[in-house]
Amino acid sequence: MSKFAILLFNTLALLMYQFLFSDGITVTQKVPSSGKAGSEFTVEITVNKGTSGGFAKLQEELPAGFTAVEENNNGASFSFNNQVVKFIWMTLPNDKEFKISYKVKVAPTASGDQNIAGKLSYVVDNVKQVAEIAPATISISAGDGAVATEPTNTQTTTTEPTNTTTTEPTNTQTTTAMTTTTAEPGNVNCSRKVPTGVAGEFTAEITISKGNLTGFAKLMEVLPTGFTASAGESGGASFSFADQKVRFIWVSMPPAPEIKISYKVTVAPGIIEDQIIDGVFSYIESDETKKFVLPTSTVTMSKDGGTVATTTTEPTNTQTTTEPTNTQTTTTTTEPKTYTVANGNKEPKVKEPKVKKVKEKKSSSQSYSATNLPSSNVKLHYSVQVIALQKKRRSTSYIANLYKINEPVRPDDGGGFYKYIVGEHDEYKAARDARETFKPKGVIAPFVTAYNRGRRITVQEALMVSSQKWYR
Repeated sequence: MSKFAILLFNTLALLMYQFLFSDGITVTQKVPSSGKAGSEFTVEITVNKGTSGGFAKLQEELPAGFTAVEENNNGASFSFNNQVVKFIWMTLPNDKEFKISYKVKVAPTASGDQNIAGKLSYVVDNVKQVAEIAPATISISAGDGAVATEPTNTQTTTTEPTNTTTTEPTNTQTTTAMTTTTAEPGNVNCSRKVPTGVAGEFTAEITISKGNLTGFAKLMEVLPTGFTASAGESGGASFSFADQKVRFIWVSMPPAPEIKISYKVTVAPGIIEDQIIDGVFSYIESDETKKFVLPTSTVTMSKDGGTVATTTTEPTNTQTTTEPTNTQTTTTTTEPKTYTVANGNKEPKVKEPKVKKVKEKKSSSQSYSATNLPSSNVKLHYSVQVIALQKKRRSTSYIANLYKINEPVRPDDGGGFYKYIVGEHDEYKAARDARETFKPKGVIAPFVTAYNRGRRITVQEALMVSSQKWYR
């Protein structure tokens, strides 16, 4: 009788939640209510995504003694490792409602009530949202290996995209705490070809020697101000360009040991100073996030529209910071860069110095370790977002009084929401710990955010750059 009362209460609560937040994503899972040791059963999940699209990850944690195999992935990549089932979409299916399923094999020694629970992570207006999947219980009894055919329990959960807990880095394929390391020499290599004597447009070509690596990977290139990029050869990745960053993202890398990709660059009129391009290739190997830092490439601008000559920057050892050996006397002077647009107006001076080399003959290749990126690219801090409002802006003092917050509350508007953040922490763990202090104050779903020189980035990007671990 008590179990029935609890089930009825949960059902009513879910119905009320759906009524209040009908615009959220709905996730329904069907799991048999009972089964036998040594048997198999199917878990069927229905996702009603509404208008949501883009990257998403659904994962469920299975009890010890349960193993899973793919049945219906509906366009996702499937994996099962460390008792975690994962479905990852680079782009969610077009259908408003779709189904996925997987088969579960029960070990002969399994017994008793076992729970299966999970969550669906997705992105709304560049903000990660999480829909928790309510646990379903299956009772395992000793048996003869027959397939469970008992009635199924359906449990549903819905999320409101304006204020949802985020407890892990966005767009990541693993849920275990990960460390970031630099690729060992000979394991992964990346090289970039860029032209000299550029006058208007050019193509950057990148070769990735990955060996037998598969799974999620990302290549990010940082372009100077005045450069814009468009897609070239993608190598099976999705391409994007925003905030002077070129991104190639693979949900699952092609099986070929070498990938060639390219992108086209258009240079704004009036740029005559030489420019540099930096990049990082990030991937997952043995449940660790690793990276290969591409050597810096110099793009020599044509002073008279001369011919284009292609040069190649070859990678060096990425485990340590290495500068080419040179015993000659070198004199350097620094001058700030100034970009002049076609109408003769000058844009603000860029902070990066221009280095003039006198009596010097060095290789153009440089290499940085994962923890020693150029200072112009690394100035990170982590904060805690306490709430995001969609329809009405509130003052920071109102938010502080509402949740009895004693430290400064700052606005962070973006993506159509009025967001409010607190704190600046150098370490992700410190921000994670601060996040937990807001829950007793009544904050429903605080989560950690990351910033690079005042611009909001994903937590995963910040963890990769700073080589910090992620904690639950």
